[in-house]
Amino acid sequence: MAPSRILLAWCLLAASADAVHAQSTTPGGMPPPPGMSLPASAAMRFPQPVRVGDLLGREVLRPVESQDVLGRVRRLVRDGDGRIMVVVDFGGFLGLGARPIAVPVDAMVLLGQDMEIVAFTPKQLRQFPTFLPAGTTDVGDDTIIRVGLAKPSH
Repeated sequence: MAPSRILLAWCLLAASADAVHAQSTTPGGMPPPPGMSLPASAAMRFPQPVRVGDLLGREVLRPVESQDVLGRVRRLVRDGDGRIMVVVDFGGFLGLGARPIAVPVDAMVLLGQDMEIVAFTPKQLRQFPTFLPAGTTDVGDDTIIRVGLAKPSH
């Protein structure tokens, strides 16, 4: 086969794959199945080593096709039980009126340069208490943690 035909075939294949992928209505990260714990579901999402400092400031997205921004990562802390929690500035408009909430890192995934909450709906997140730092310790910026990956929905 001539090199130009191989290139054309490759381009057509890539374009058709992008079109099929673009039509997907599946969110990037799926919530855990009923009855599955957050750590067990996070382990199924190909956890990758990530430096905590590289997560700070990332946008946090809603796990739906529209990918609305729910807030930004403010800090990561360990709670009294040793679990790593992501403190997200949640709600508000353009950063005004947002309040910090703590979301388990196992309930979140990396989605390119953003993070996505996959285990809780925005309605559930609105019920989260405002984060208070008492009883927590900051996770250092150079600490390496593992965070699952998600496939983009568009």
